[in-house]
Amino acid sequence: MRFTRHNDSHARNDFWNRGERDRRNAGSDQTTTAPASDDPTAPSTTPSTSDLAAPDAAAAPETAADATVGSPSSPSTAEAETGVTTGAPVLSDVEAAALLTGTDAAVSEAATLTRHDGTLYANSGDVIENLDIYADGVGIELEDDDNVTIRNVRIHYNGASEGGFGIDAVDADGLTIEGVELINAGAPESGPTSEGEELGIGLYNSPGAQVSRATVHDASTGIYLQDSPNAVLEGIEGYNMRGPFPGGQLVQFNRSGDSSLDTFYVYNDLETSWTEDNIHVGEGSDGVTITNGLIDGNNSPSGVGVMLEGAQNTTVRNVDTVHMGNGAFTDIGSNNLFDDVRSFDNFAESQAGRGTPMSGSLIFGLADDTTLINGAYQNPAQPENIVYGGGIQDEAFGGTFEASEITGQAPMAAYHNTFSWS
Repeated sequence: MRFTRHNDSHARNDFWNRGERDRRNAGSDQTTTAPASDDPTAPSTTPSTSDLAAPDAAAAPETAADATVGSPSSPSTAEAETGVTTGAPVLSDVEAAALLTGTDAAVSEAATLTRHDGTLYANSGDVIENLDIYADGVGIELEDDDNVTIRNVRIHYNGASEGGFGIDAVDADGLTIEGVELINAGAPESGPTSEGEELGIGLYNSPGAQVSRATVHDASTGIYLQDSPNAVLEGIEGYNMRGPFPGGQLVQFNRSGDSSLDTFYVYNDLETSWTEDNIHVGEGSDGVTITNGLIDGNNSPSGVGVMLEGAQNTTVRNVDTVHMGNGAFTDIGSNNLFDDVRSFDNFAESQAGRGTPMSGSLIFGLADDTTLINGAYQNPAQPENIVYGGGIQDEAFGGTFEASEITGQAPMAAYHNTFSWS
């Protein structure tokens, strides 16, 4: 599609007409190519999450070396030591909590974590729980392993800067992850990761995954889904996503339709992180719903808060963005709905030396048939650059756009997970 330029909006026109975002034309699958022009040297202004890489002496976990998976018949001594049970029933340990209402926390039951060194390899039916994993590369690996449950686990992955994911799931149907904290121990103090392959959770051809109460620190991307439809993500929290392009999201859906993300929060320090889109729903991920979340911080000159790129029949509802540069909510798909979405305090300046926003600090980007209702914005960096695209500048827009300026409002409360080891 080509959007008609209006008035002197050169930046917006360049943004929308660069070959249908040709920076992604090489394909939507994850790659490791980083742009040469970005400067990763900006100093950190917040404490590094590498401080979380080891528990303090008072909370030091027990140690289980060279852990193995126990017998499927009954919990063995090895199972008790490693926290891995084969064929055990899946029992929820989630304590109900009010979400995004001021209490904004989900609390896990008290659990003593047992230390495990090295990658843990799952088998179908395993219940992996109550572990504190320290791995040079991947934390937990699943390949053709179905109906695995991972709960009450903290993972320090990529400890030797070898790359790898916190949880790497390939062809893993029916995966349940609940109450996990994932820490990229090999992340630099600030700026992008070296390879872009340091995901918190990677789901590949793993339909029906359920992920709840997951917190991710300093990952290339928090949760990446590829060919993994019908996923349910709830209670997702992230800090300082590191990219580089095409990573940098809290969550990215790639050919993973009919999935949902509900109740989430991501904070990206503008000098420490290396974001792209904060939430990305790509082509082939139709019918996704994004609800009840707060997005704070995006220093990419080309990324936006919520990007619908080729997706159809997507719903984004009750989502706030704060400190965006290039855009808050953008639709380049079709038949998509934004309802009750708000932008606060966007900016026009370069962050972390990455360049000024390519859109000229646009807030809302529209496709021809976008429906955007109950929208609002406060303290815009460029008051004349609120909405663009879909022919709206030439009164040729075929959708619905209803957004108004507000004052004196505050973003919704941030959601936080609270773990027994926190």
